[in-house]
Amino acid sequence: MAHKPPEDFSKILDDLISELDIIEKSGIEIFSKIENSFSYPCQISSIAAELSTLLAAIQHFESRARSNGITSLCTTSDQVDTTSTTNTPMTKQKLSGMIEERKSAAEELSKESKRIADNARAELLG
Repeated sequence: MAHKPPEDFSKILDDLISELDIIEKSGIEIFSKIENSFSYPCQISSIAAELSTLLAAIQHFESRARSNGITSLCTTSDQVDTTSTTNTPMTKQKLSGMIEERKSAAEELSKESKRIADNARAELLG
């Protein structure tokens, strides 16, 4: 992959963070509906469809991040050209921390979505 200027990575990261925020809000809405389903019943098929949409959004986010080389930043950070002023240890540390935090949040959201989808399927079949 060709090297991109830091501004491009900054734009890509901003876009991905924005996309992840939308995914997070969608997940929170779904989980809220599920939590409140005891008071305000909702259709399981509706929740299952929303979860499928959420999982598709997560997969799109992941593939978009990978296609832009974002996941390679944290795994190959030692190989990054250190002569650039944007590659200071603090910048690398912040970037790695942000990437790890976002990856962790996406993984947690994905696991929780799969768990809820499994529970919804069990309810449908049970």
